[in-house]
Parts: sequence; structure tokens; C-alpha cells
Amino acid sequence: MPLSGDEQRTLDGIERFLRDGDPEFAATVSFDGLRRRRRLREVGVGITFVLGLAVMMIGLVATPAPPAVSVVVSVAGVVTAIAAAGWLSLSQPYVSAPAVAGRTRSTRRSPPDNV
Repeated sequence: MPLSGDEQRTLDGIERFLRDGDPEFAATVSFDGLRRRRRLREVGVGITFVLGLAVMMIGLVATPAPPAVSVVVSVAGVVTAIAAAGWLSLSQPYVSAPAVAGRTRSTRRSPPDNV
């Protein structure tokens, strides 16, 4: 739910007061560092994923190598790509779904009343 204009101005005033009063604390609780680290992690995961796919393709295309070496290289590439995808999915923040009024956490449904 978005904030009203008065609430947004009050929040901005509190943030400004915090930054002016204790800049070290404000820098500690700032989200800028978290965003930067998350972005670097995402770029690293993307590079690792592409590198894993490239290693897999090299293993598949490497015809002069013995078949066992090609299979090992291909499997290593696939494992690297899957690990990168898993690393990205585990590093994403968990966002819970909002509770719906009148619903319990149970997934069981009661039978309809008109049956």
C-alpha cells in the first residue's frame, strides 16, 4: 500500500534527520551496499552460468579428445551451469505472499454446502 503525501513527507524528514544526525549509522543501514553486492552476485552468477554452458559445448564438440574426456568435460559444464542457477535462486530474497482475509494456511478445502 503506497504512503500518503503526509506520510511520505514525514518519512523523508525522519530519513534526513537520521542522515544529518548520525551519518555513520545511516551509511550502515543503507540499502546501497546491499544492492551493489546483489548486482555483483547476479553478474558473477550470469558469467559462471555462461562459462558452464561454454564448457559443456566444448566437451560436446571436442572430437579429437577421447570420448571419456568429452563426457567428463560436458558433465562438468552442466554441473557448473546448474550450480550457478541454484546459487542465483538461493541468493534471491524471500518474499512471502500477503495473507488473504478469511483463509487459513491449510490447503484443504471443505466440501461445498450445497451438495
